[in-house]
Amino acid sequence: MNENHQHSEAPTLHSRYGDILLHWDAPEHDALELGPRSRIIVLFLLIAIIGWALYTNSPLMAITFILIGMTGYLALGHEPGILPFYLTTKGIVAAKEFYEYDHIESFHLYDEPPFDNLLSIETNGHLVSHVHIPITTLPVAELRQTLAQYVPEDKHEPGLVDTLEKLLHS
Repeated sequence: MNENHQHSEAPTLHSRYGDILLHWDAPEHDALELGPRSRIIVLFLLIAIIGWALYTNSPLMAITFILIGMTGYLALGHEPGILPFYLTTKGIVAAKEFYEYDHIESFHLYDEPPFDNLLSIETNGHLVSHVHIPITTLPVAELRQTLAQYVPEDKHEPGLVDTLEKLLHS
């Protein structure tokens, strides 16, 4: 493993994950930053939806959107945690999740904004077919070369939810 991509003390994993090939740390999500204009728009939309819910006698909908607003407000002040990521001889460890190579169909490394420095893995899972992993301190070429030994590389087009998320974070 390249020494530049380790902590000062070598990380250790349970042996069921295999030997560590690459290691990096990255934030669990992009920091959510809304400007004053965006906050006003979001607040107006929430008030309009809650008002509509009350007008149509849908208290459950009103309560749901009040909770969504409160959760969003609390998320604004939350700094993302730093999580460890590992590429091992048996799969990819993303924080507490383990994706075995046998369950990964393909991977794609995004290198153009707004999806730059992002590893996308396509799994054979039914609920979540694509997992996105940020790459912050690891050279993309090194990750591509190492991962290609275990999983084929294939172009992944970002979905609608991915695109909306990146646009709202910009």
